[in-house]
Amino acid sequence: MPTLTPERSATRARSTIRIHAADYETLSDLIVPTAEPTPGMRLLAAELERATVLDGPSRAEFVRLGSVVDYEDLGSGRVRTVRVSLPREASIDDGSISVLAPIGAALIGLSPGQSFGWRDENGRERAIRVLAVRSHG
Repeated sequence: MPTLTPERSATRARSTIRIHAADYETLSDLIVPTAEPTPGMRLLAAELERATVLDGPSRAEFVRLGSVVDYEDLGSGRVRTVRVSLPREASIDDGSISVLAPIGAALIGLSPGQSFGWRDENGRERAIRVLAVRSHG
């Protein structure tokens, strides 16, 4: 069970997210209590705490480990496509982003059309919106 939680002032109210049970277990194992948890680790822990965990198959479209996601940065308007991956599989060269990076943690569990906002490690407000979830591995 995730144990790290961000400061309440560092995040906005969020909509419901879904996570498959297998992904939940894998992601929970990444949350390691340390003296200085990373911003992405704190964000992921908070997301896992509020997630609805699905035990069986689901027709719902939402970001999972291995998903290819189109998202918009609501601050800049920039649209990007990334694959959400485990830290050991993340590579800027192939467009994959670690689920322990703040953007990766923000994307996990969101469905197309859902937005997510948080305060980054420099205190800046960040917000993204999922445009499409095309596949998962």
